[in-house]
Amino acid sequence: PVTGAITAVLGGQLDGRPLRWLNFVLVDSVGALWCSVSTVADDLVDTIARGTADGFIFRVAPDCQSAQVVADAVSFPNCMALDRNEDYLYVVRTVAADVVRFPIRGETLGPQQRFGPPLGDRRPDEFGPQYSQFPADEQLYRRWGFADGCAFDADGNLWVTFVFPNRIVAISPDGRATVVVEDPDGALLSGPTSIARRYWSDRSIT
Repeated sequence: PVTGAITAVLGGQLDGRPLRWLNFVLVDSVGALWCSVSTVADDLVDTIARGTADGFIFRVAPDCQSAQVVADAVSFPNCMALDRNEDYLYVVRTVAADVVRFPIRGETLGPQQRFGPPLGDRRPDEFGPQYSQFPADEQLYRRWGFADGCAFDADGNLWVTFVFPNRIVAISPDGRATVVVEDPDGALLSGPTSIARRYWSDRSIT
């Protein structure tokens, strides 16, 4: 921030996996970087059409001198968040339109767990190369959902954005989901991706 100098931390590939679709970087309290790569495929649309679970998550050490894959075969991981105590890494899965969490075990992760209900409405039979033309069908991709960004508020609710339905959902700590904002016509809310939080005094404003 002082000099504006840019330093490359990692690029190209990691353990033979391309970093072409590197999606999100999250910094924890010790300065480690948790990063999501949505797919290793060249064709992003084909990955979405097939629902291929070939994404992964990696961690870069606080000194930025080493990196390791900590979760593999993840379905299109996108935005991520840490809970207050950094016990879990929460991951938005865009194509599945849901959230999973991974218990943090030191420098790696335990098995993924579903957090909250499914948040989209894509049927099991709506996967395959024949759906590569989904961008041309507005009603279809709105129904599928396409979850994107997330952030916790001060009460432990995880707020999740949905790009095409123009929707924001809050998942409570006990896993219940509530639609907070929905604007199908996009008059006030259009294509929400990331979501941020601001703290003012002891209250969280989203």
